[in-house]
Amino acid sequence: MFSRLIISSVLAGSALISMPAASQAENAFVDHRGKTITFAKPPERVVTIVRSAPIIYRAIDEKADHIIGMNKDSLVRYFTKGIYAELLPEMAKIDTSAAQDGFVPNVEAILAQKPDAVIQWAHDEKIIEPLERVGLTVVAWKCCTEQDRLDYLTLTGQMTGRDDRAQAILKAQSDTLASLDAKVAQLDAAKLPTVLHIDKVADQIQVIANGSQNLALSGVTNPAADNTGEWWRTVDFEQLLVWNPDIIVIPAYADDLNPKDFFDNPVLASLKAVKEKRVYKQPVFARTPDAPEIFLTSEWLAAIAHGTDFAPDFKTQIASVYELLYGAKLTDDQVKAILESERNAPADKYVDIFG
Repeated sequence: MFSRLIISSVLAGSALISMPAASQAENAFVDHRGKTITFAKPPERVVTIVRSAPIIYRAIDEKADHIIGMNKDSLVRYFTKGIYAELLPEMAKIDTSAAQDGFVPNVEAILAQKPDAVIQWAHDEKIIEPLERVGLTVVAWKCCTEQDRLDYLTLTGQMTGRDDRAQAILKAQSDTLASLDAKVAQLDAAKLPTVLHIDKVADQIQVIANGSQNLALSGVTNPAADNTGEWWRTVDFEQLLVWNPDIIVIPAYADDLNPKDFFDNPVLASLKAVKEKRVYKQPVFARTPDAPEIFLTSEWLAAIAHGTDFAPDFKTQIASVYELLYGAKLTDDQVKAILESERNAPADKYVDIFG
């Protein structure tokens, strides 16, 4: 399924740039609003309001030189500490006045930066119209399906004039997930383990009920899914016990929650996942679901659920992917940090699976 999404994204990208011969000197493509965006040449001054856009733009463009402004949340979430801060220190030097809270643009500050383009979310015309009213070119991204995320790479490739690189990254994802899909297809669909993503534990428990990650790619099911479109649900312990998941995953962004917190909590002790110590902290590459390396999360979860054959040589693969995306040569300690090896040490077979 994922590979079909990749293929459709590649084909869509080809269609979007199939312009008449007279316009081939220009760079023209269609954004997520269906609006044709045309650049005489790749933009040299870009402002990003979408939080993850600087990561994606840096990966495709292979440098940060053309990103002149971004959302302050991008800096706080990704570039003040952690792996991106270590690998891409130049990102912390980018001006953050484009948006101070959420996605409402600071139009005056953006105008002062004289950008050639602004990347903004497409979901609300009210956060786009003020930018276009003053003559700025806006490239709109919608959220948050897997196809949308593939399109972020395609759109950025077209925008930067680096479509070749965007397609190379998409192919790396497609090849990896096609291999994983072939393994998952051999599993008994009636016996797939249940996985619950929990990001808050207090008197009430917050679970991800209808997230955008396709868990079927990893050969697992989500007992909380109800097709309502509601991302989170807050439930009590009784409901958690009814679901009684085989595996619990703590999202990477839940900084204050670790497997040990589950194992040491007497209220949760009767849960199957807790008794069997199958509670795991997601790796750092899942911290933003839009990052180009997010596809590694599907392999990681498949290995957690089904064993090392579903992610062979995973540490080597992580290093290869980060070198492809960011030109970074990871140390062994950085790979362990990405895998959250220290926090996951008490979890069942984590060291055996990932080393």
